Amino acid sequence: MMMAVVGAFLYASTAAAGTRYLVKQDFESVKDPAAIGWASPNYAAGMSIAGDEEGNYFQYSLGNNNGRSCYWLWGSDLYTDQVPEGTYHVEMEWCYKQGSDNQYGTQLRFLNTDEAPTKNGVTANSNDLNQLNWIFAITEVDATRAFYVCDDTENTFMVNIGEWMKVSLDVNINARTVDYTISDIFGNTEYVKGQRIVPEDQSMYVTGINQHMARRNSIVQMDNINVSVYSAEDIANPPTVALTGVNGTERTYTITFGEEEELNIIGTDGKEEAIFYMDCDGSYKYTTTTSGTLQAWTVSGSATSEKVTVEVECVMISLPGATANIVAVEDGYAKTYQLIVSNAEVPTQPTIFIMYEYKNEKGEIEVAAEDKFSGEKVDVKEKGVLTVTTVAPGFASTTVEVANDKAFTTTHEIDFQHMTAEELIAKGFEALDPLDSENTSGESNWTGRKRFNYQIATGEVDEEGNPTYTTYVVYGPSTQGFEPIQRYRFLQSKLDETTAHSLFAPLYTWWYNDGITPTSLNEEGTGPAVDANGNEGGSVNVQVKLGIGLVHSGVQGDTETYDPAGTGYGNIRVNNATLGVDGLTDEDFIMIYKIGDYGTTSKHPQFPAGTDPEEAKAQYKAMHLGDLLEIYTGLQTFQLYRVDTALNYVRILKGNNEGIEEINTGAIVSDHNAPIYNLNGIQVNSKSLQRGVYIKQGKKFIVR
Repeated sequence: MMMAVVGAFLYASTAAAGTRYLVKQDFESVKDPAAIGWASPNYAAGMSIAGDEEGNYFQYSLGNNNGRSCYWLWGSDLYTDQVPEGTYHVEMEWCYKQGSDNQYGTQLRFLNTDEAPTKNGVTANSNDLNQLNWIFAITEVDATRAFYVCDDTENTFMVNIGEWMKVSLDVNINARTVDYTISDIFGNTEYVKGQRIVPEDQSMYVTGINQHMARRNSIVQMDNINVSVYSAEDIANPPTVALTGVNGTERTYTITFGEEEELNIIGTDGKEEAIFYMDCDGSYKYTTTTSGTLQAWTVSGSATSEKVTVEVECVMISLPGATANIVAVEDGYAKTYQLIVSNAEVPTQPTIFIMYEYKNEKGEIEVAAEDKFSGEKVDVKEKGVLTVTTVAPGFASTTVEVANDKAFTTTHEIDFQHMTAEELIAKGFEALDPLDSENTSGESNWTGRKRFNYQIATGEVDEEGNPTYTTYVVYGPSTQGFEPIQRYRFLQSKLDETTAHSLFAPLYTWWYNDGITPTSLNEEGTGPAVDANGNEGGSVNVQVKLGIGLVHSGVQGDTETYDPAGTGYGNIRVNNATLGVDGLTDEDFIMIYKIGDYGTTSKHPQFPAGTDPEEAKAQYKAMHLGDLLEIYTGLQTFQLYRVDTALNYVRILKGNNEGIEEINTGAIVSDHNAPIYNLNGIQVNSKSLQRGVYIKQGKKFIVR
């Protein structure tokens, strides 16, 4: 059971006049959500403290992930002897900043359990929801952003993306009712209002908040969360003191206090003053250029609050310098740098701008820009120096220089997409039945979704003047006239340390066996043996989908179909397989190209009107369909997610300032032996090319 925490964010026995706040959080003095109790069972990285001109707030950003959740649990002990009349009020501000681009199901729940949530979230299923110990909940119905209330799918209201709303609950413990209202932030427009009767076997205490996010890129924000109880006593609430302004050596603090309270402060200059609520609507701005101690407290009738003390230091604050991360490397000195700077440790979290310039060896400026943001990418071509300056009003700028003085050469290209059946069979792969399904579940998504396609312009425009295109699907179910996907598999029972490192050397594949096979038993003979990594049934198969790439099935043992009456090795048990490259140093680079989400992220090139579809298909097949998603230094390993992701292409680059050291590779595809196709998409003999136009590594070339 969680105990009440006394501090800047949670008060067990403080209140404004007539109101006792059991929980009060405005995030103004918070930097790390975890430090005040926020947690996540599956994606803590999505939690942050963000802000705008109105102040700070909590934000949960899902990113490109499946559904995930976070929670803040303050516990039921908070209410002990604090609710004499049996009623209390809960309030918060909530904003659905960005809706999911893939599914729906975002849900906000007010919990009534002291146990930390472990279940991720629910859909529109009352039985599921009732098992999660909640006192109030809203759940997204569909992509229109309609939400239903308290598991009543007939009681819905619309949520406007990006709009802050106020959620208010009046809880009557004795009557076992929750009167709820969701309105605009000012309380002027009510979107939904009603009452829920809580089942007898459920607690009547709101113990925390659980926020579930719908799959892919949804964002939710929260602010001004409080739990309060009316009191007839004179009670003074400690004010909230937050640094909200930095301008050189000047500091501005916003001090908030409750209605009917009087604010008292002693400034850094030692002067004392009293401020009434009506003078500033409960939000007083204190500005100083003098370092020292700032004290603030409130008075309400006969009650005086504790003093809040803040040490103020009025000195110039320097911004952090930007880091320049290499996110792409080409032969020679050409690179792409991504400029990153964080404001997380900067007081008031200002927007930090980036300005940069790149000079070559001759001192000539090749690229320059200003007023850019963190994440900006800079392409450089020659040897030279990149100068980056971080800027924000009121702060001292910081400049860093990055020497781009190391050249690289591509030593290996492992083109999984364009591997042939003959090459794979020679390595010990065996043919599987083609993937040829209309089903949109599991591996069948690769064909069922028909996501491998290109477009040819029609020569016409739509009502808005945009060009229109005809889509041509390449890989899909043969029943609909498309090409199925040919598959080749290397069984895990044939994998050992040697094959793992030699199949696609210098790239090495996964291998977990340690001598364990699917039929091996443990020493007691009571179940399957477990390898050194804790995996039952050893490793997983290596599979190549022709025209797409390398795929990791996630299924331990040779079998790839689940047989519940048998060993059960068909279950997906390994979500990520680990790969790496032999013979590199931490000064070399590995560039990884992938296709994710069953082909969703594959390239969908557009061709001009009049292009012959077969010629377009040939170019489509010859190009690399995966995007550069990751870059690693030579000693790093990387992972391949199971089933829905394909490793499309790998490029390895070594620094050649002191000459390139050749490494024993056995690579089956490199720049000099990459397959060559004619414009009909047919692979041709590279040693006997006739005059004409061909495609190699996705680029056209002419033999005259």
